[in-house]
Amino acid sequence: MSSTENPLPLSEPAPTPVVSREPVWNGWDVAMIAIVVVLGIFVFGSLLGVGGKILGYQVAGNVTVTLRVILTAQVLAYCVALWFMRHLIVGHYHSQWNPAVHWNWPSANWFTWIAAGILLAIGVQLISMLLPVPRALPIDKYFQSRQGAWMMSIFGVTMAPLFEELFFRGFLYPVLARRTGITLGVVLTAIGFAVLHASQLAGAWAPLLMLFLVGLVLTLVRVVKNAVAPTFLMHVGYNLTLFTLLWVATDHFRHMEKLLQQ
Repeated sequence: MSSTENPLPLSEPAPTPVVSREPVWNGWDVAMIAIVVVLGIFVFGSLLGVGGKILGYQVAGNVTVTLRVILTAQVLAYCVALWFMRHLIVGHYHSQWNPAVHWNWPSANWFTWIAAGILLAIGVQLISMLLPVPRALPIDKYFQSRQGAWMMSIFGVTMAPLFEELFFRGFLYPVLARRTGITLGVVLTAIGFAVLHASQLAGAWAPLLMLFLVGLVLTLVRVVKNAVAPTFLMHVGYNLTLFTLLWVATDHFRHMEKLLQQ
């Protein structure tokens, strides 16, 4: 044996992260993310409810306290789900987060996408004026107090659009498009986005149709730009516009009774 032969490596090289336009995850992974969210909301909500009772808070029957428990549980569940998403891509599939989910933050014109969301909200509001939208919806009860309105608004322009865009446009759409094709994948993603909010709207078809159209536009942007960050910014702009209109209509959330008079 020649003395110049290379010695055997002492350890195997680390696996190279996989970068692919195809999702490295599958439908079962998406289902697991949904399960993590549902279980997280239930577990955190239960713990917070029990903790509130121990501390002497009247949770049942107090809409503001109930909303605080619900939103806190939802934020915690979303945080766990976001960690799970990243673990799937980086830890389980040895891929890179940004290329895998196609986040692709716009470097120059990011405010343009917020403006697009504002225009989308205005357009949807104009269309809704032609439809039989119910005067009272289940979600309205969380806007009965100024504190509740602020909590819903802050959640609605931060954690809610971030998680929903990563789940629907980042994780769900690529799996559906791979199995059903782009067109049906876009439609099914928009349907899922609308169904998520069905309980807040008592299943009323007019507001659900509006949400379906919003989901359709956001998913089409995801397809055309091959990026999730623009849809997140549009979602923020959309929600921000709705909450701003409500803020103006109720005198800065000081007269929430005006919401019921509209």
